[in-house]
Amino acid sequence: MSRFTRTLGTLLSNGVPVVTAFDIVKNIIDNTLISKEIEKARDDIREGREIAKPLAQNGVFPPIVVNMIAVGEKSGQLEEMLNRVSRILEAEMDNSLKRLMSLMEPVMILLMGAVVAFIVISILLPIFEMNQLIK
Repeated sequence: MSRFTRTLGTLLSNGVPVVTAFDIVKNIIDNTLISKEIEKARDDIREGREIAKPLAQNGVFPPIVVNMIAVGEKSGQLEEMLNRVSRILEAEMDNSLKRLMSLMEPVMILLMGAVVAFIVISILLPIFEMNQLIK
């Protein structure tokens, strides 16, 4: 979503027509479901509909993206709203990644402790067995 909004905002701010910008963005997006929905939205926009309504119909686009596009269309600042929602989505993604990494740290420490304990036991166990044989 962030790539979609960032690219669309950049294209529109540089004077690319909306329909052409949707064609370009459709080719950039890796997700085929989103690409198909962008293509459907492009066709609706070509027929004269607003940008936000076809994006809202499919349910693929988050409400924040659809709402910001609707506000940008009505206020005449679509490019700025697209760039703003892109920054918001990127910040949310960064926060999610930070939370995930903070949860992964204790798990990694426990796994490393288990590996070290296994190595120590595998070294000490033969030593104890040899000590029993000597007695």
